[in-house]
Amino acid sequence: MRWLGSPKYEKSLFEHPLLFNEAEFNELGRVSNALLSAQVKIIRHLLKTQSRERVLDQFRMPRRLAAFINWDNLQRGDATIGRMDIVPTRDGYFFCEFNIFPGVGGGEGYAGANAYFESFGYPRVGLTGCPLQQLAALYTAECQKRGLRRVVILDSTAHSQLGFPRQELLKRHLQEANPGLEVELLDEVRYPKEWLTRGEGEKTLVHRMFTYDEVTDDFAFCEKLWASGAVLTNGFEPELRMSKRFLAMLWEPGYQALFSDDEVAAIRAHLPHAFSLSEENIASALRNKDELVFKWDAGASYGGSGVMMGVDWPAETLERKLRESGVDRWICQRLVEAETVALRATHDTEPVDYKLVLGLFSYGSKPNGFLVRGSRTSKVVNIASGGKLGWAFVVSEEGRRALVRQARGQKA
Repeated sequence: MRWLGSPKYEKSLFEHPLLFNEAEFNELGRVSNALLSAQVKIIRHLLKTQSRERVLDQFRMPRRLAAFINWDNLQRGDATIGRMDIVPTRDGYFFCEFNIFPGVGGGEGYAGANAYFESFGYPRVGLTGCPLQQLAALYTAECQKRGLRRVVILDSTAHSQLGFPRQELLKRHLQEANPGLEVELLDEVRYPKEWLTRGEGEKTLVHRMFTYDEVTDDFAFCEKLWASGAVLTNGFEPELRMSKRFLAMLWEPGYQALFSDDEVAAIRAHLPHAFSLSEENIASALRNKDELVFKWDAGASYGGSGVMMGVDWPAETLERKLRESGVDRWICQRLVEAETVALRATHDTEPVDYKLVLGLFSYGSKPNGFLVRGSRTSKVVNIASGGKLGWAFVVSEEGRRALVRQARGQKA
């Protein structure tokens, strides 16, 4: 983390990796794909029955983004790249966020955890590989298919100041998989003007790291980039799919007929019940606030922003906050209590109980490993509120036993 230039992450690490059961991982991967498939079916339905502008309105996104969205990608489940956040509880696993965005953070956690095991000479434990390496493989295939000359990992000057790691690891994996391919880490200020011409743009693959609300030049650079013919791994369509409004829409009776039996079963078993707040139900929601999480429906919100635990606020204060930004901007989701695990993080003198959230990476519908986030105090588990992070390796039961035996100095 020190090499990647992220002091915030460097000081927020668990001191050891975790292990996760292979069978449970496979089941959560199946559930994740079912939930994402159901989401895509809602999107297809909306685009079939409404104008693009009306769909953007529904998800609180500026209409001017219509020109910067790959509308075909929205209707293709195989184009999904992101991280599904899962709360482990005593009653099972519950999906609480859909972070559908190629630039979603946390993949760097694999490298540190893998180095930990290698330094102790433990047997190979991970059945899944590095998520950034898998992402690089997807881009490598695209570059080879199109005969591209370069890859640009594109940040914005606004996003780069938030303290997240530089994408040096993704750059390295791309270079290793593509000897001779030019790979650059750039932003809108340092992007070479000649690469914005049609001839050079069509030879460039662009991986975007920032969201649309981190654009500071009124989209002037985006207009030039889109016009250059660059191969954009994503337009601004991921922000639409990240909208918390989908948490409620997946439960709405009007959409249930679109889903398969497996998708309905996944929603009922693994997605906490959610509904859109309105004047008709706000009184009931406030009465039951201690059992609800209130989530603002902005498409690009992340890092715990726009999330309020009902139990943390007096009813009068909570109502005022809900009305300040508009009652219909909020989604109410049933609160699920995260299980705790005794772990040791940086600066902990001994293991302490952490509430956990598991981030399941998914590339093209293929699940790949877990980012682990933990908090000692906050129910909203993220780094911005003092949480810690690490990595969970997926192992078979046989692999887990082998690792434990070696850790204890026992022979096989």
